[in-house]
This record gives sequence, structure tokens and C-alpha cells, in this order.
Amino acid sequence: MKFSDEKKAILSTIFCLLFMIIGFILEKSGIRFYPISFTLAIFFGGFKQTKDGLLETLKNRHLNVDLLMALAAIGACMIGHWFEGAMLTFIFCLSGALEEYTTNKSKKEIASLMNMQPETALLLNSNGKTTEVPVNQLQIGDSLLVPKGASIPIDGKLMLGSSTIDEAAITGESVPVEKQEDDTLFG
Repeated sequence: MKFSDEKKAILSTIFCLLFMIIGFILEKSGIRFYPISFTLAIFFGGFKQTKDGLLETLKNRHLNVDLLMALAAIGACMIGHWFEGAMLTFIFCLSGALEEYTTNKSKKEIASLMNMQPETALLLNSNGKTTEVPVNQLQIGDSLLVPKGASIPIDGKLMLGSSTIDEAAITGESVPVEKQEDDTLFG
């Protein structure tokens, strides 16, 4: 089974939190092997970032934030602050998971927006007839006929009449916008 980077980041964050909580309970209960749980939390939460940080540091020949966070967590553990090292790793792991989630969501939204754009347009000829042509063949100065309810294929100006245009995909405004002659249209 193959997991996406987003799912891997979420799983790492969950395991880090789980082992951190177990370590905290073990430490407060006086059980001596609590550092093992904190070590597992740091491993699950920080392995990918540490590996990526080390590779980037070697490639670019300067320290990067991922490696510095790993060093800070290791340093905290070395002076006996296991919980703080695990907490630092958890926070960093959580921020990475949130970044992965928002990046993927943005990519999906952009792809969805691109899929909304029509592939063809109705080119208005000089004799008043229309011809369906691919959008990528349109040229500056072409006149188009956009039927009621259809998407605007390219940016342009309204040449004749008036209409109500749904620009929600571009502006985020849910209310259709009234357009008059010479108003700009967004495709």
C-alpha cells in the first residue's frame, strides 16, 4: 500500500503525539524507561525532516531549519529534557503536516479551476455566423459568442448588450456580476 506524502505526514504526527503522551505518562508514573517512548516520538516525528534537512544542508552547504530543529530536539534530550525534545519535534511535525495539507488543497483547487475553463469557443465570423474553434487558436481581436450560462473562454470585453456573469471561480464572490458594454470579462 502506497501512502501520499500528506498521509505520511499525518501518520508521523499521530505517532509522534502518541509516543509523546505515553512517554509523559511513564515519566510522571516514575517508570524509568520513559526515554524510549520519547525517542520513538522524536524518531517518528522528526525522521523525514531530519533526513531532508541533512541532504539539503550537504547540497547547499548551509544549515537549514529542519536540521536545526532536529539538533535542538537532540540537545534537549541530551540534557535530560526528553518531553521538551519530543514536544519540539511534534510541533515541527504538525507544521509540516499542515503545510502538506494546505499545499495539496491549493493544488487541487487550482486544477479544479483549470478544468472549469472551456476548451472550445464560438468564434463569430464577419458574416454573423459562428464556428466552434479550440480556445488555444483564438487571437487578439477575435469576436466570440458566449451562450447564456456558458463559461467565458478567455479574457476580453463585452462588445454588445449586457449580461449577468458568474465570476465566483475568479473573484470568490458568489453573487453574479452585472456586465455592460465595454466591461472587462474574465475567462
